[in-house]
Amino acid sequence: MNLHEERTRDRNLRIVGIGGLVGMAVVHLNLYWREDYRLIPTIGWLFLLTVLSALVLAVAMALHPARLVALGSALFALGTLASYAVALTRPLFGFEEPGISYSGGVAIASEVLAALALGAWAWKARRP
Repeated sequence: MNLHEERTRDRNLRIVGIGGLVGMAVVHLNLYWREDYRLIPTIGWLFLLTVLSALVLAVAMALHPARLVALGSALFALGTLASYAVALTRPLFGFEEPGISYSGGVAIASEVLAALALGAWAWKARRP
């Protein structure tokens, strides 16, 4: 693979990862505002915090792509996914998801996409 192809692949991984983070933010904002998750004690403000965190990480990856930012973003996406999995199986802070909704499916896809793309970008960035 030549240098141009490598740079294109790296840029594409970053763009896909940023897209995953933005997707996470959009889904959580929709749930927070339109689906009234803001009214759920503890979970409500955690959804808002997820929106803000995902957007800050997406902007950071866009403006200053660094291995540590990519790794933190990938771990953030995995942590959000893990929280959703817990909420599907047992109460999390007193809240239990009744099942996977359309929004839940989009959230899962966004979180997996962000984790895989940014994890791969961080892995690639470790090598000279």
